[in-house]
Amino acid sequence: MLKKIYAIFSICLLFGCAAMHQNFNSYGAPSYNYVSNAPTDTMSGLSQTDYSHVDLGNHESFRVAMLLPLSGKAQEAGESMKNAAMLAIGDLNNNNLVVQFYDTKSTSSGARVAVENAVSSGCDLILGPLMSEEVAAITSVAKNKDIPVISFSTSPSVLQEGIYTLGLLNEEQIDKIVKYAVQQGRKRIAVVLPDNQSGLNMLKSAMASASAEGASITKVGFYRPEEMDFSSLVTSMIGSSKVAASQSKDTEKSSSIGVGFDALLVPESGNRLKSITSMFSYYDVAAPEVLFMGTSVWANSNLSKETELYGAVYPLMSDGRMKHFAYKYNEMFSQKPNPLGIFAYDAIALSSALSQKDKSNLTEEITNIDGFFGMSGAFRIFANGKNEHGLDVVKVTMNGPMIAVSAPQRFYSVNPSYSNNRSYGGYEQQPQIYGKSSADVWNLINAPTQTDYFEPLNKFGTFF
Repeated sequence: MLKKIYAIFSICLLFGCAAMHQNFNSYGAPSYNYVSNAPTDTMSGLSQTDYSHVDLGNHESFRVAMLLPLSGKAQEAGESMKNAAMLAIGDLNNNNLVVQFYDTKSTSSGARVAVENAVSSGCDLILGPLMSEEVAAITSVAKNKDIPVISFSTSPSVLQEGIYTLGLLNEEQIDKIVKYAVQQGRKRIAVVLPDNQSGLNMLKSAMASASAEGASITKVGFYRPEEMDFSSLVTSMIGSSKVAASQSKDTEKSSSIGVGFDALLVPESGNRLKSITSMFSYYDVAAPEVLFMGTSVWANSNLSKETELYGAVYPLMSDGRMKHFAYKYNEMFSQKPNPLGIFAYDAIALSSALSQKDKSNLTEEITNIDGFFGMSGAFRIFANGKNEHGLDVVKVTMNGPMIAVSAPQRFYSVNPSYSNNRSYGGYEQQPQIYGKSSADVWNLINAPTQTDYFEPLNKFGTFF
């Protein structure tokens, strides 16, 4: 009985943030609105129904095609996302919503076949695909039929009007952490990045965010994606005087020598993250003189024993909401969800909200500037395909991660600076470049954005 009651109260349904603004209780927390037809047993019959093979509804139903890699190299992620979507379908119990799944086979050709079948079924909205090459493969078909696409790719190369994403963008994460650094009085920022397209895209984001906040990117170090020895790169970035002072064990002299930055962004995880930051720390480049910063991939690593990272910060979707979602998912499927599953859940919840709207006005509804509130918290989608999520700023401590700044539960600005498409040719003060030809960097950074590489799944900070 308790489990059944918990299921009722654990439903996190999505609604417009404009409505939420008027539903805050006396403690400042949101009072959740639930749909009137929420079922008393949210999981009833779900496991016996395969929505990919059942054609429900009628001509007035809101038909959603969900394109996921249910086979191939990303099958594990795709299957978990499908499970999360089915969990949302059961929670919402919206009789007007028809969801059908299509396997992209983790390939461009598979995605093209999937979208053609989806269009033939008369879908009103497409959710997915996951990988950038799959999204690129379906774009022309979807746009020709004027069917909005809400994908899960975080590659900036595929996002445009009508082709949106719910994925957590590196641009947003970098913008969040740069703003935090500036608020702490840090305005000279260095960045250490992999030497690939993803690294270049993150450099663009860091430069744009720093410029918007009145800060600057002063130094950029590039390393081969498979690199594990960062001694040469680090010593180049901090300078010979700092290296010499540190090696002489003259702490007072070493602390008096500046390195040209007071904040350092390292969007890495695991042993590579620890190798980079420990090397800087070895040469006395550490807190409090320098604020170490990361992206949400830091959540993949246990950092509570990394003393050089105490006080470091990174952005993350609400850990409490992720744990709540993981509990619900495990209750249903007896396994841990892929971290991307929460986006699949919210995509279905958003579809349910859209099913109550005029089909001819979907684009305006999707890009409602007030946004929505779902399992992952507050989020909104912009006309150019990018999005914004409510993110925590998390601090590394010896006792584990602690929230330094809680995620906002409503949006105040019309658009964050990173949501605009920007040119980087006019960046006033170019940073010093290490580990790569400066001319090559600027030629590449001013070239049209290319597709990111496919990489293994990380917690939120993935490139697809």
